Amino acid sequence: MARHTIDGHTRTVGIFGDPIAHTRSPAMHNAAFQALGLPYVYLPFHVRPADLVKAVHGVRALGLLGLNVTVPHKERIVRCLDSLSPEAELCGAVNTVVNQDGQLFGDNTDGRGFLNSLQEAKLSPRGSEVVLIGAGGSARAVLASLIRARCAAIRIVNRTQANARKLVRTYRRTGDTRLEALPLDSLRDPAVLSGVRLVINASSVGLHGDEFLPLAYTATQAGCLFYDLLYRPDRTPFLRHARAAGRPVMDGRRMLLHQGALAFSLWTGRPAPLEVMDRALRRALRQTA
Repeated sequence: MARHTIDGHTRTVGIFGDPIAHTRSPAMHNAAFQALGLPYVYLPFHVRPADLVKAVHGVRALGLLGLNVTVPHKERIVRCLDSLSPEAELCGAVNTVVNQDGQLFGDNTDGRGFLNSLQEAKLSPRGSEVVLIGAGGSARAVLASLIRARCAAIRIVNRTQANARKLVRTYRRTGDTRLEALPLDSLRDPAVLSGVRLVINASSVGLHGDEFLPLAYTATQAGCLFYDLLYRPDRTPFLRHARAAGRPVMDGRRMLLHQGALAFSLWTGRPAPLEVMDRALRRALRQTA
């Protein structure tokens, strides 16, 4: 497949994050643009928190087609944009920006991508009890999607319990799901995990190989899925311990793929070539293994 020449007709899509060197999104999206013959290029931008507002102004000034947004900018970028999708408003976080003739529209495809990945794993969260670890932008997107999917109960566990309680207050009226905020040490309690069907790490613990928090893995039912939103060539400590306990595990690669496919369609108006993106993502992850 011939590569496109980068010239004056090329449009740029970017991803803002800090750190950003670990991202595999450029490989996935550039393969998709090339497969469909679109004159676009996807580039990573290391944007520190203090520079976020200036960087967003640069999107308009440089005419970027759009953006992905990752840690730690998903929540803060909301106030830099001109309009939001209902999902982004509900989440209070944005992972995809579309530049509509200088007007910046923010959406959040994380939750939909997460549910698509669960569907692939043949797991329906409807009626289930879930433990969600974390309270940042990704956690909010996943929480909103699980409420829409009609989970029975979600226990939100976070280092700063006040942030978990804030999520409970924000989302308790958006559906019939029972919400509870718990401290980190509750993960040691077998009673917290005994009836759970899904345990999700939506925190950054494990991103740099650091050890995960003490957790009563074997207190969960045998089929409980442990899902880490992080994606790494090797399993995170969270997933390694779950696998050692004989539990099924899943990392964030399929969520990354599906949220990326949704973002691709927002930028281009075209269905995403999912198989092309999947192959490119797998190849990029193997190269870093």
